[in-house]
Amino acid sequence: MKFRFLLTVLMLVTTPFLAKAEQTHATPEAFIQEIGDQVITLLTNKMIDTPQRAKVFRDIFETKFNVKSIGKFVLGRYWKQATPEQKEKFLQLFTDGIVNSYATRFQEYTSQKFEVTGSRKESDGGITVISEITPEQGQPIRVDWKLFEKNGELRIYDVLLDGISMSITQRSEYSAVIQQGGGKIDSLLKALEDKLVILE
Repeated sequence: MKFRFLLTVLMLVTTPFLAKAEQTHATPEAFIQEIGDQVITLLTNKMIDTPQRAKVFRDIFETKFNVKSIGKFVLGRYWKQATPEQKEKFLQLFTDGIVNSYATRFQEYTSQKFEVTGSRKESDGGITVISEITPEQGQPIRVDWKLFEKNGELRIYDVLLDGISMSITQRSEYSAVIQQGGGKIDSLLKALEDKLVILE
């Protein structure tokens, strides 16, 4: 369970946490390796308290992932139905939920190994960087990172764990919540708000 949580952290919220790195000349492999190394450091640094971790996580998600594109995808057809206010609120709750959910749990982890093993260009113009996460005990787990470059900067759009897309998984979960709420986007917003209250 703990290792699964670590994988989820690396898939959803990874970035350099001291300053925004210059990305223009970074290779996709170096970009992801730096991310992995810094997250492992964050996991094992017991001197970082929860508020610091929360700040790190917010910087992580907002600077290295294309939050709006991911939000549009995971909300699916409901994105077009949402009002500008609902879209803004969803993206805020989406980010807050990730920050609050994971920042309090880092102290549970010790040493892990993260290694980039290769990359490939995709027909849609993106790049997939292939990596492995190895726990203290057990076999390595493959994690693929889907990247696109825009205006000289790399951004993460999706992560696949053993071939399973995290964006597609989350899209399915959110769609189920909305459908259970009568097809109303506000039902998802309420669920995300309630979850934040529980995590506080």
